[in-house]
Amino acid sequence: MCRYLALILGLFFIVACGKKTPPKPPHAVRPKPPEDVEVALHFWGAELSFKISRKKVDGTPLDGLKGFRILRRAVSLSGPKRLYERKFFISLNPEMFETLKRYYFNDRSLEPGLKYYYEVRAVRGWHCVSDPARSPAFAWYTPPEAPKNLTAKAWDGYVFLSWQPPERFLTGQPAPKKLFKYRLYRFEPGKFKKPLPVLVPETSFFDYDVQNGKLYCYQVAAVFEYYGSLIEGPPSNKACGRPEDLTPPAPPEGVVAVPMRGGILLRWRRNAEPDLWGYRVYRKRPGTPPQLLTPEPIKEPKFFDHPPAPGVYYYFVTAVDSSPRHNESAPSEMSIVEFNP
Repeated sequence: MCRYLALILGLFFIVACGKKTPPKPPHAVRPKPPEDVEVALHFWGAELSFKISRKKVDGTPLDGLKGFRILRRAVSLSGPKRLYERKFFISLNPEMFETLKRYYFNDRSLEPGLKYYYEVRAVRGWHCVSDPARSPAFAWYTPPEAPKNLTAKAWDGYVFLSWQPPERFLTGQPAPKKLFKYRLYRFEPGKFKKPLPVLVPETSFFDYDVQNGKLYCYQVAAVFEYYGSLIEGPPSNKACGRPEDLTPPAPPEGVVAVPMRGGILLRWRRNAEPDLWGYRVYRKRPGTPPQLLTPEPIKEPKFFDHPPAPGVYYYFVTAVDSSPRHNESAPSEMSIVEFNP
């Protein structure tokens, strides 16, 4: 009997010593709610996104999540007020929990005429669920069709865009032409599309935020404002344009030709254009066409010429920029000099 009593007491002490801390209450080991819940509207529906919970309510790290419970609530915007609910469950495997920082859920089952919001809960176990995190509310309506015949015409320092407005919503319902605003997307080939920061009220746009020599591509989408929400339709066709520098430098000023032993020295004031490539120097005699003396533009505003024979010579200089077109300025004023070697 004593041996059995001693054995029971020994087990009691072993168990007691192994318990490091008192058990935590159930709510403390629940995951924290998802954070930074956002909704982005597209022509196909709503994109719900949120940061994945990484800690428990007590602040200790989470070892994983089973997934997320999403409750979608909606109320009618006209007629009798009716409440609609739909539930979704998103599974999350261990690899997804380790690698994903943010989760994106696409909802393509929205109905026009309703105002929606989502509640998201992180699920660690059957009875271990976070408090809800609520999304911003938004209204939904059938999006407009895509604008047609987008064109892009590139000029010096800007691209001019024009398009035709959509005539219908995606359901086929006619739409007034002045009902929409437009969101423009600009991108370089092979790169991500970025929307321009403002909605355009007309069916044309001058894009001055460009660099000459670069190829820019565009798409445009019609946007319908419905109860404060911006319902965006599908994008138009793609149109591209490459603006080019078409503006030549100013003509060089102060050209002076001075006869010297063995030739003629020309000097002029340096041009101020930042894209200046160089200068071309021309010489002519009375009754003859000008002759280019510097096929490769020179960098400095001076040149020494060796005329072929004595006589009267006319000189003028042009400036050339570094654009792909190598725009050339108008001629400077002529400088006339008599050469007697």
